[in-house]
Amino acid sequence: MPLVAFVLLASREELAFHGYPLRRLEGSFGLGVAQAVVALVFAIEHVAGGADRANAFLGSGIGALLFGMAAIASRRLEMPIGLHAAWNIGDWIRGGKDSSGLWQPIVDQEYATSVGMAGMGSYIAVFLMTTFGLWMWHRTLGRSGVAIG
Repeated sequence: MPLVAFVLLASREELAFHGYPLRRLEGSFGLGVAQAVVALVFAIEHVAGGADRANAFLGSGIGALLFGMAAIASRRLEMPIGLHAAWNIGDWIRGGKDSSGLWQPIVDQEYATSVGMAGMGSYIAVFLMTTFGLWMWHRTLGRSGVAIG
């Protein structure tokens, strides 16, 4: 059941943030401003939903950049929905999402802060590199006017 819920949640968030709003903002203000505005609002929604500010802005905000670039590059929503759902499901499996998940890493208390920082740093690096890759894909293939997805 959690798998279906995460796919539905990702679908709702991608429709609400990276569908019409992102496209309208991009057309009016350009890609950078559109991405920044949508990422900011996405992070604020996560704070309103109970996430702490650091996770909302570093986690959800950077995730919004990746999912937004996937929507822009593919000109569709299947890719960002799939990426978003896959991330949420993977996070749930490893015990994130305030759940026990299927797998719980065991970390000695003395290393918990370092492990948390390394995890967030890895997340940021991977998501930003993937966002950059999608941006490059968009620049090279997306200009042809053909949908990539």
